[in-house]
Amino acid sequence: MIENTTEGRPRPRPPARADAVSERARSAPATDNDTVRSVRRALDILFLLTDEIPVLTLTDCARAVGLPKTTTLRLLQTLERTGVLWSDNGRYVPGPALLRWSRIASDAWLLPPDVQHILDDAAQETGETVNVYVRKGLQRVCIAHAQGPHSLRHVVRVGDELPLWAGASAKILLTEAPDELLDNVAACSPHGPAHRTTLDAWVADVRRDGWAVSHAEREDLISAISVRIDPAAVGGVATALSISGPSTRFAEGKLPDLLATLRRTAARIARHNAGQPTAEPLGITRLISGEGAT
Repeated sequence: MIENTTEGRPRPRPPARADAVSERARSAPATDNDTVRSVRRALDILFLLTDEIPVLTLTDCARAVGLPKTTTLRLLQTLERTGVLWSDNGRYVPGPALLRWSRIASDAWLLPPDVQHILDDAAQETGETVNVYVRKGLQRVCIAHAQGPHSLRHVVRVGDELPLWAGASAKILLTEAPDELLDNVAACSPHGPAHRTTLDAWVADVRRDGWAVSHAEREDLISAISVRIDPAAVGGVATALSISGPSTRFAEGKLPDLLATLRRTAARIARHNAGQPTAEPLGITRLISGEGAT
């Protein structure tokens, strides 16, 4: 998403659509289990909450998730009883139970200040947004970022899920992917199974060059360049470091400098994590390796 902060507050995202919200449900395994289906629907409602839409109504929820109001109301009431939502005169906001989860999530996902500073340095040096992605199923998830200083910039928030069928970081994450995953990624793309040929070509390019670039592959006017972070430094998990922004600032002549910054940044992260005691894994190593989990 392009964000323009020239005129004050960022422009709000458009309201969620039923087809967009239900994409998560379609990618989940099919089941006849009513309980699983209800949980999935409840999560769809929670995913409607964003920075731009912090308050929900029954009508908004029913329209967005494509359910009757009676069904939606039962889900909202259940979420309210568990403390996940809080209701005030028909307006639903995040509930106090989420505060505990928020603290747990912060401990698990937020980078230590010294690692975050590495990303901030890259954002200031290039003037563009810097993101770190890992692969989850058929999606790539942003697990860390640093915003560029420009008022017109590309915005991807921590926790955002993006498809693997396009994008520079997707190409990096698919480099060591098994054939079955590549087939599934192609099948769920707008281009269908025939997209597998393109994916194979991208993977071959990354294996040869060690980096990837994309121009308006998923979103108009957006470009990105990406490299991998040494898996040995991040728990053995495929991890992509990416710089993205408006395509007008990603001309061919600027790519070498952006690539050089990316490689230096990836090396700094790897050196930092390699120097940490194994008993106290920090940053990306901890959050994607599962160390410390009970």
